[in-house]
Amino acid sequence: MTELQLVLAIFLGLMLVFDLLATAARIGLENANLVRLMGPGEHKESEITRTIQLLSTSSRARASLSLAQGLMRFIAAGLAILVFVRWTADDLPIWQVLAVMAATALVWVWLEWLIETQVKKDPEAWSIRLRFYIQFWMILLYPFMALTFQFTPESERIEAGNNIVTEDELKSMVDAGQQEGLLEQDERKMIYSIFRLGDTLAREIMIPRIDMTAVDVKEPLEQVIDNLLRSGYSRVPVYEETIDHVLGLLYTKDLLRVWREGNSLRSLRELLRPAYFVPEAKKVDELLAEMQSRRVHMAVVVDEYGGVAGVVTLEDIVEEIVGEIQDEFDQAEESPYQEISDGEYVFQGRVGLDDFNEVMGTLLPSEEADTLGGFIYNRVGRVPNAGESMQVDNLLLTVEQVSGRRIRKVRAQHLPLTVESTEEKTDAN
Repeated sequence: MTELQLVLAIFLGLMLVFDLLATAARIGLENANLVRLMGPGEHKESEITRTIQLLSTSSRARASLSLAQGLMRFIAAGLAILVFVRWTADDLPIWQVLAVMAATALVWVWLEWLIETQVKKDPEAWSIRLRFYIQFWMILLYPFMALTFQFTPESERIEAGNNIVTEDELKSMVDAGQQEGLLEQDERKMIYSIFRLGDTLAREIMIPRIDMTAVDVKEPLEQVIDNLLRSGYSRVPVYEETIDHVLGLLYTKDLLRVWREGNSLRSLRELLRPAYFVPEAKKVDELLAEMQSRRVHMAVVVDEYGGVAGVVTLEDIVEEIVGEIQDEFDQAEESPYQEISDGEYVFQGRVGLDDFNEVMGTLLPSEEADTLGGFIYNRVGRVPNAGESMQVDNLLLTVEQVSGRRIRKVRAQHLPLTVESTEEKTDAN
């Protein structure tokens, strides 16, 4: 091999290395995720900060790397032609020259595939390692990129990489923040509650029909005022003849304004505002957005047959995030559950099955019903009597109090696993 051929081979090898580095840097930028990048790791804060700055201009960075790769491959092609000419001039068989060049091309392609596979396993780490290489090409090619971006519409420059943060990644970051003491337990619960809004339906958080405070449009004004004072609500649904025929919402402030001005009121219809109706299956996050856009604080929930199932207020939605909010009218409310002894609780029949499962560490299927009382109804198939019990696996549920057709209180306790049940589980497995 002559000295010229050696120089050409070295330059060709350098082009190969630079091209592979550019491939690694570009794939790293395309797949790097801000949440994973800012998560706990071995890298210094200054390194992470510089890499985040690169991600903020990832379109320009990736464009610079693509242009650099184009230049390097153009140079490599020219060097390959020179090598081909020199080798054929040395009377080497053409098939040998072509075989060497084909093998080189195949190795190049294989190395690029290998690099891409490895970078995708940890794109954040590769982006940090190659940040100076990326900056080098961005600075070197800045005049060309600035000219290109000057004549490129902004909508075409923005390329979405894989910087979209998923829910699982955010949850992992929240968990890591709590473990490191950056977040309190209550803050973690609040963030998780926000995630659950998209999976929660209106019927799961509504005030059920049986607990609704509503007034008949024909009720005397004095009785309406008494109902409002007793309930403490600032707005209530008004119906005609039956609760399924809601005419609208009555705002306490509208009633007070009429009373203060001394105007005579012939019918409550004169004060009603339009009611906002939503289906039971409405997702709570969508409901919240719609209530904000419509500037309403209460929605009437209807079932699949058009009957009124309950009402949802903004307070109900907020409580799903921050927990129970009690004002002067809520002080007399009973807690959803009370611990009687270790592993034994008394629950309100209206408590949600998800909340029940969380407290008891059980997996009662929430597809059957939304509340504990509804679950017992479905299993028993009738209105149970006070004192009746039912067993679900090693969980004993005892109806403590029934009011009319409504289950008020349920005692729940774990039973010790018997030898028979253990053998049954073993046989089932």
